[in-house]
Amino acid sequence: MKIKKIQIRIVHTILLLVSFFSYTQAQELDPYKFFPANIGDRWEYTRAGGVDIFEIVKDSIDIQDASRFIYYEWPPSFFGANYRITKHYDVFYVPQFDNWYIYKLNAKVDESWIVRAEEYKAAKVLDISQSYVFGKLTTVKTIGFYLLTRGDTVITQNSILQYWQKLAYGFGLISQEDGATQPFLLRGCRINGVTYGTVDVEEESKMVPSEFVLYQNYPNPFNPSTVIGYQLPVIGRVTLRVFDILGREIVTLVNEEKQAGKF
Repeated sequence: MKIKKIQIRIVHTILLLVSFFSYTQAQELDPYKFFPANIGDRWEYTRAGGVDIFEIVKDSIDIQDASRFIYYEWPPSFFGANYRITKHYDVFYVPQFDNWYIYKLNAKVDESWIVRAEEYKAAKVLDISQSYVFGKLTTVKTIGFYLLTRGDTVITQNSILQYWQKLAYGFGLISQEDGATQPFLLRGCRINGVTYGTVDVEEESKMVPSEFVLYQNYPNPFNPSTVIGYQLPVIGRVTLRVFDILGREIVTLVNEEKQAGKF
């Protein structure tokens, strides 16, 4: 009898360990890692006619909902930030202009969402699988982008698959294909300081600005998503405050010593 009790306890313990292991494995994937967004991260893609290079140079936080705005250039273009990433794992493209809802990072297979209602565009997770990316086994999500039949609000058998993208865990976008033209393929990247594949590491010389400049803000200083850029020719203390139309101080954005450069 004692032997049976011991065996039962051992089996029960093993089952608990297996259950715990399975649970922790399921919890390991951080949805944000399907779309890395560290300052300095860089991606290089081959496409028909050349190479496209993207590098994150700056980010900012929306004080209202804690969303992160991601910039590939600074000062930003007329269109503002390149991406907005929410605390709910949603990614929006050109958020201050087109505001395309392109990724739902925690979506499961067959889960869909509306990308842009005005243009009848939607997306759906087609597949989640394991694959090697630059010699590293990782999880890859395949997302299809569809044109809906006018009047539809969900993907149906009449919807047209226009192209599909693959997001790799720890790497971000690794490919875009439409079955007709040359695919858009990741040839190399630098993520959080680690380089994978082929990346042109030659950096342009960083010139010290020759004058002080306060760049035009976009869209306006009273919008919480606005980013205000400036440059300094020399080291100095910078104080940047926002006032209302009556001259009352609303908030102090910067009040510290800064090195020469662009901010």
